[in-house]
Amino acid sequence: YRRSISGDCGLVTISGKSGTGKSLLANEFGKFVSADGGIFLSGKFDQLQQGKPFSALASTLNQYCGILLLEEMVSTKEKVAFQLRSVLGKESYHLTKIIPNLATILGSALPVLSHSEDCINAQKRVQYLLCQFVEVISSSSSAPITLFLDDLQWADAASIEAVNHLLTAASLAHDERFFFLGCCRKGEINEGHPVRKLLKNVERSSVGCTNIKLDLMDEHTINTMVSETLRLLPRLTRSLSSVIYHKTKGNPLFVSHLMLSLSKEGLLRPSLSRRRWEWEMEKIEDRELPDDVAMFLNNSIM
Repeated sequence: YRRSISGDCGLVTISGKSGTGKSLLANEFGKFVSADGGIFLSGKFDQLQQGKPFSALASTLNQYCGILLLEEMVSTKEKVAFQLRSVLGKESYHLTKIIPNLATILGSALPVLSHSEDCINAQKRVQYLLCQFVEVISSSSSAPITLFLDDLQWADAASIEAVNHLLTAASLAHDERFFFLGCCRKGEINEGHPVRKLLKNVERSSVGCTNIKLDLMDEHTINTMVSETLRLLPRLTRSLSSVIYHKTKGNPLFVSHLMLSLSKEGLLRPSLSRRRWEWEMEKIEDRELPDDVAMFLNNSIM
């Protein structure tokens, strides 16, 4: 990211099993980017929207447009609107169909254009316009742009091609500071996946590429986490941590929600007389848990 601020674009992917903290790490990084004066555009691919090209990108940019509509963002909104009209002209109409907030930013009535292109050409046009929009955001601000897209395993080919275009354009234009961050589940990006093609293209270019792999926690790491959480010596929490480890298989999200669940049920509680946390080991050992993290979280909410 620091290299991208200096003018070099970069790409980072975070991979790991479900519940290992990929999205949490990415969003914590987003807080750092925003605090550092950067622009953090965040979106998420949906398994049910795979057949709808650009859905994640459009949602991301619509969210950004919503921020521009805030009262304190008036000057930035006007600058972006002016540059969009200059760069895209009447073509901006096509973007307002998938980015509703953009129509409000552009203000005056937009012409309704009719095109007789087939779906492939229409898709290429929208892809080009989306990339132009991101480049306008970049040129309208001195802040570096970070685009974060979650659940890349469900990404459509058109969106990934747009990301590829943005990285290529930024690597050629040294005044554009662009950084791409993506999260994907381990083992779900096969050789034919669009993301695999993107990574191969990046490897052949001058774009810096890094892959961060998040794994499950071992028993020692969980004991460190539990002892620090309960503010007890590691030797005192080792037996509890061992049970938690074997029940959660070291999944970080599972571990944290299990501890919250045990606390709510009174199986893990603070003792005023002993002035420390205590727990009912036998009941915790007997507690049955589903193997699937999502099922456990759903049961906890219900």
